[in-house]
Amino acid sequence: MSKKGRQTMRLRNSASTLAAFGLAVALSGCGSSEDLNTVNKGGTGDPSNPGYTPPAGTGTATTPQTPEEQVRQILDSRKADYGEALRTASLKLRDALPSMVEIKTIEAATDDAAKKVAYEKLVDDMIASPEFTLVMVKFWKDTFRTGQVGAVQMGAANRDTAATFAAQVVVESRNYSELFTQTANTCPTYDPVAKTFTPATCAAGPVATPTAGLLTDPGLMSQYFANMAFRRVRFIQETFACSKFPAEYSATPKPLGNGTFTGAFPYESITGKVNTPTAKIDFQDTSAVICANCHVNLNRMAPMFTNFDDKGFLQAASQVEVPIPGNPKAARIDYLPAAEGYAWRAGKPVTDIPTLGAAIAADPEVGRCAVNRVWNYAMSRGDIVNDLATIPNAVTDGFTKDFAANGGKLKETIRGIFKSEDFVKF
Repeated sequence: MSKKGRQTMRLRNSASTLAAFGLAVALSGCGSSEDLNTVNKGGTGDPSNPGYTPPAGTGTATTPQTPEEQVRQILDSRKADYGEALRTASLKLRDALPSMVEIKTIEAATDDAAKKVAYEKLVDDMIASPEFTLVMVKFWKDTFRTGQVGAVQMGAANRDTAATFAAQVVVESRNYSELFTQTANTCPTYDPVAKTFTPATCAAGPVATPTAGLLTDPGLMSQYFANMAFRRVRFIQETFACSKFPAEYSATPKPLGNGTFTGAFPYESITGKVNTPTAKIDFQDTSAVICANCHVNLNRMAPMFTNFDDKGFLQAASQVEVPIPGNPKAARIDYLPAAEGYAWRAGKPVTDIPTLGAAIAADPEVGRCAVNRVWNYAMSRGDIVNDLATIPNAVTDGFTKDFAANGGKLKETIRGIFKSEDFVKF
């Protein structure tokens, strides 16, 4: 990437993004560590100086710019650079630099309007290319943190199929909700030579597995095998809802023990010493942290995934252990009292993995998460959860609404983001 690209790439954020991240971030994106209000200390650029003159249209002679005004000034100074945008888009959408012909196409355009038309046509061509499919497979492998290394070992699950299925849904302009609700052919393969997907049913164990998109993918179940199936549920929450547990919060938190209970379900609704004296794990413990804040949601999903073994295949009995002496297999009572049911969120009960998939697909925050992940990818930002690269809703609201209106076609969201003003301006 050129020096200019490195210095200005991050300015492809909206005012809301920069304001949320603080003025210092906005300024560092411009290649400057100075505060706009303290430049030329003691001179006309110093707000404390009687001769201070604010930039035209902002502030007053006695009132310096607010951080929001400073951010807006920076953003308003950006200019469309379709040549620079082409370079980045090409690397992102097909993992290759643009050709000389494509570069000359932008250069030959007579004005910004013509350059915009030429650039957007090239973006469409990139998204229609076979290379885009390979980029999508890699994108989902990175997102899921999966990938088959070498040949699939006998008796093991293929860890490529989840990413391949997600890529297929995107490339074929299918509804994103299929990632959670599709009932067949969720373990396809992709032939990069023939440039085709081949539908396939996922490998299964001795017990027939109900198919619910990625939620029953054996590669994912194997990758995230752990005590009490909690890693499997964390994967679902963090990957598709873009947030860590606690998953939701009560409007009326209450002090408990050495902390505050903030869960949206009743504190007594999960297993613990209060209601189950023989509980293997006391999820109602309040002596240090309030375990129930996370577990009122975790415990309503994890029991549905306990019968998948370490190879990812469904068995007749629980395959995960409770991390206590003797390592007993986890049972439903270790999570919830008998009278309590499963749920995705408070007020969103489910009965099994397929109904869980339907509830996830219907959650608007899941759609927003998908859009935000694409935004971060386009803007070369880190992971929303692990890198705390969160995005204010105002930044992607328009794309999120379009995503919902177009039937959940993530490919169109990708197209829109790479053509957006924030992407092409520097």
